[in-house]
Amino acid sequence: MLGAIWGSAFFNYKIILKSFDALTLAGGRLVFASMFFLIIAIFFIPSFNGRNFFSKDWYIFLIIGLVNYVLPFTLIAFGIDNMSSGLAALLQSAAPFYAILFSHIFTHDDKFNKFKFIGTCLGFAGVLILIYDQIHVTKTTNIISVLLVMVASIFYMIGGLIVGEVKKYNNETVTCFSLIWGAILLLPLALYFYDNSSSKAFHIESLCSLVYLGLVSTAIAFYLRSKIILRNGIVFMSQVTFLIPVFAVLFSYFFLQEKLYLSMFLSLGLLMTGLIILQKGYKKKVT
Repeated sequence: MLGAIWGSAFFNYKIILKSFDALTLAGGRLVFASMFFLIIAIFFIPSFNGRNFFSKDWYIFLIIGLVNYVLPFTLIAFGIDNMSSGLAALLQSAAPFYAILFSHIFTHDDKFNKFKFIGTCLGFAGVLILIYDQIHVTKTTNIISVLLVMVASIFYMIGGLIVGEVKKYNNETVTCFSLIWGAILLLPLALYFYDNSSSKAFHIESLCSLVYLGLVSTAIAFYLRSKIILRNGIVFMSQVTFLIPVFAVLFSYFFLQEKLYLSMFLSLGLLMTGLIILQKGYKKKVT
């Protein structure tokens, strides 16, 4: 379910950008998400305590809001404007390989073995093939846009690692307060830089996509993400990437009629193979 929800986010980005700029997209997404989740938490989650928002740990929620929401949402919004939604999803699918790199460097119990190393090499090979083709062969995007989307994945991983370390508060509290802080941080920037003279015409489907992106692809999806991280860890959660690019490429083809390139299928094959081998590395560790 999480794979389908996040896979659908990418083509909705493109629909939203028909009417709104990147900062309005990212800021609006966080506003809708935080409002929706706060209402759900207050009325339907008995364990939720709103007074914790003013606790001495407020800065933890602010940091998560910045790293896990504000930075990646904004980077993706700027990057995807100059590429297909399918390409953006494939670039995002390298997230588990960033996760294993970070885990290898910063933890003591999650190091490389031969399966993890081979899987990671295949994953990055898939990304490099895709980047080379899209920039130098088909020339459908540029290196800046690619880097923006890739750096967004890194911030997602860092944010996930931080969420995994917050044991003092329950999942609902962490998700809700970090979303609120994200909206507080980004909304003033979106309003300040909003261009009233923009030549973009308003489309009702853009607003509908923005609401969907906030409520479903952010509030509900990141609630599920936080729950999985707290139960099973960041690397386990990142394996949802198996499904995200598949859904995203299919959605972009059917809803936006985006072109599919051979490099995209080759990259997807290498990424999936790398992830399967990466799984063997973890199974070997368990046994």
